[in-house]
This record gives sequence, structure tokens and C-alpha cells, in this order.
Amino acid sequence: MNQSGCDEFLDGFDALAQAVRRARGANGHAADGGLTLSQYGLLEGLAGRRAARVQELATAAGISASTATRILDALERRGIVRRTRSSQDRRAVAVSLTDLGRDLLHAEQEWLRGRQRAFYASLPDAEQELAPDLLVRLAALIDELAAGPDVKPAAAA
Repeated sequence: MNQSGCDEFLDGFDALAQAVRRARGANGHAADGGLTLSQYGLLEGLAGRRAARVQELATAAGISASTATRILDALERRGIVRRTRSSQDRRAVAVSLTDLGRDLLHAEQEWLRGRQRAFYASLPDAEQELAPDLLVRLAALIDELAAGPDVKPAAAA
């Protein structure tokens, strides 16, 4: 690989990482009654389910249980989720979507998928062919970077 191409890749990767960080904390869509990407990522674990434990949702979203709890606090205040104690285990809290929450999650899914499809359709054919594999490989790299230097990549393990 030539140095110029590598530098362009590094600049592009840095721009992608910055955009992901900005998006996770952005509140723009939520200001209009929608969901932030962090809220959406947490609620995705409830799509097609009646309820889930906070820890299950947090794990699926790749965040800590305490962060999930803070997000759920805000969502509960807006009437999007309901939390109830388990009758079998009083320490466990079940989270479920309200009717408003289910409608909102569905609308967010439709909007996000629509934007993703439009972006994909705008790519030249050669890039459409490369994009799925490249995205999966970038996701694996991001996971590897998040794990830190002491964890061996899955492919090398």
C-alpha cells in the first residue's frame, strides 16, 4: 500500500469514528420527539419482544447497565418505556415498550432504513459491491480497537 493511500484511509477512518461519536451523543432528532441514536440502539433490543431485562438491553447495545439505566430514565419520563419489577426476582427489572414507544421505534426504524437504502442506492455499482464486506470489516476493526491492545483480534486467535 502506498503511503498516500494509507494516509487517506486513516483520515477517512478518523472522520468515521468522529461521526459515530457525534451521532451517539447527538440530540437533534430527539428534539423533534424522535430518539437519539443511543436511545434507538438500546430500544432495538425490544423490537419484536414483550420485555427484556436492563442488562440484556445494555449488552445488546454495547453499553453499561448504568448507562442503559440513565437512558431508560429519560425514556420512561417521556412515556416510551415502562419498567416493572419481576415477581420472581425483585432485583430484576423488566423493560417494555409502551404503545407510544412501539410506534416511535417503528417510525425510527423506517426512517433510518430509508436513509441507509438511499445512501446505498446513490453509490456507484462498484462501491455497492464492495460496501457490505467493507462495513463488516470496519465494524470488526472498531470492536478490536475498543477492546484495547491486550486483546488479540478474533481472526488471529
